[in-house]
Amino acid sequence: MQKLRLAFATFPEMQTERLRLRAVEPGDADAMFRIMSDARVMRYFGSQPMATRDEAVRRITGIRTAFAQREGVRWAITSREDGTFMGTCGFWRLMPEHFRAEIGYELGPEWWGKGIMPETIRAALTFAFGPMGFHSVEAQIHPANIASRRALEKVGFVQEGYFHENYFDVIENGFTDTAVFSILNEK
Repeated sequence: MQKLRLAFATFPEMQTERLRLRAVEPGDADAMFRIMSDARVMRYFGSQPMATRDEAVRRITGIRTAFAQREGVRWAITSREDGTFMGTCGFWRLMPEHFRAEIGYELGPEWWGKGIMPETIRAALTFAFGPMGFHSVEAQIHPANIASRRALEKVGFVQEGYFHENYFDVIENGFTDTAVFSILNEK
């Protein structure tokens, strides 16, 4: 897929009214650790809160490697005003043969309820439906994650599926359901 190859030629930085979406950098490790060691942030993430800063360093390395290998793109969500690292958002399960990707994100609690994630998702979708050439994007969430549901619905995602006990949640130590949301490129 030529269009996708071109999309990965250089890291795609973007700006919105309040945000700068840029590459995750090694210097983000402390901020990422602070966010991803918070049990509230990780409640629906699918893994335990980070226990050491080294986990953040490894995550950053993985994010950067995924982009270099054209397997995913994940942005640092930062404030345009002062550069504060707020979280990340990106596409991690690319299905180029189906022109589809899965989106994932996390945000520090101090920025919850301020419209940061819908603003971020809108920008990410612009990249997915433009330079990446995708036709659809999906999001899989824990049904109890109401904040994530609202963020997705604000930008036009609709729930298209619901899987019962398809996911083993390490936080709940048991099987949980998954709500599947999707949005189409309307061009």
